[in-house]
Amino acid sequence: MEDEEVLVLAAVVGCEKGSWPMKYLGLLLGGNPNSTEFWNPVVEKVGKRLDSWKKAFLSKGGRLTLIQSVLSSIPIYFMSLFKLPKGVVGILEKMM
Repeated sequence: MEDEEVLVLAAVVGCEKGSWPMKYLGLLLGGNPNSTEFWNPVVEKVGKRLDSWKKAFLSKGGRLTLIQSVLSSIPIYFMSLFKLPKGVVGILEKMM
């Protein structure tokens, strides 16, 4: 299909023409799930959570419980569709 046809059809339907890769529900669609760049949003989310908790005065046991309960749910959402590469697993384990 030509670009002009796509734009006309998108206008009729009431949407916009997009491009790949794109994000849908926080997941990068059209990317390569075997590359570490694909998993950067997950690593960044985990890092942001850990940074805020490092400032809190928590015991090591409290911090470990918090990490296990909350942070484990972030990668699970992504892993429901894609297999996590070993390199990314190593990165996440080092952060925790």
